[in-house]
Amino acid sequence: MYVLGILNHPIEGMGNLAEVLNERGFKVKEKMATELKGNEDFDILVIMGGPMGVYEAEKYPFLYTEMELIRKAMREGKKVLGICLGSQLISASLGGSVKKGIFGPEIGISKVKLLPRLGDKEIEVFQWHGDTFTLPPSSELLAYSEKYFQAFNTGQIMALQFHLEVDSKMVSRWVEEYKGDTSLISEVREKEEVLRKNLESIVNWWLGY
Repeated sequence: MYVLGILNHPIEGMGNLAEVLNERGFKVKEKMATELKGNEDFDILVIMGGPMGVYEAEKYPFLYTEMELIRKAMREGKKVLGICLGSQLISASLGGSVKKGIFGPEIGISKVKLLPRLGDKEIEVFQWHGDTFTLPPSSELLAYSEKYFQAFNTGQIMALQFHLEVDSKMVSRWVEEYKGDTSLISEVREKEEVLRKNLESIVNWWLGY
């Protein structure tokens, strides 16, 4: 099974997600969104984060290509996972909308509430986003925070606003690139095992394990 991971920014790769998928027997290939042709072949599609907004697609036309790939995957009954910007692209692709969050950004380690299908509990995640999505038609909310929707699915497509793929090394690159608070690095370092465990649990649910 071939997983195509689309990167919207070079420093926002699949991280621990690629490792988790490899451990489950999947062959993972990452590709920059700017290199997409629109006719890519894959068994599973993963779309990662990035600093741009879905509403900036005229400025970043590769976002249109990603949305068409999402719709193509849905038509073909293939699994899709979107993280952060990827989750927002899924929403926009399937009839939802994306805008700047009126309650401000969510940045750092925080808790989100999982609804019963994902375990009916609170988990710790890493956040770094200012935009939010609405739920597309026929989708089901899977998680939320005090501010925003955090996860939904429709069929085999799953969207996660939060990050579980990160480690402190990855976040240190984000802090440098996006001028973030250096305390975020130590926050993530202290929670790396928790984030990895939560990642494995959600990926297993999405894959049907």
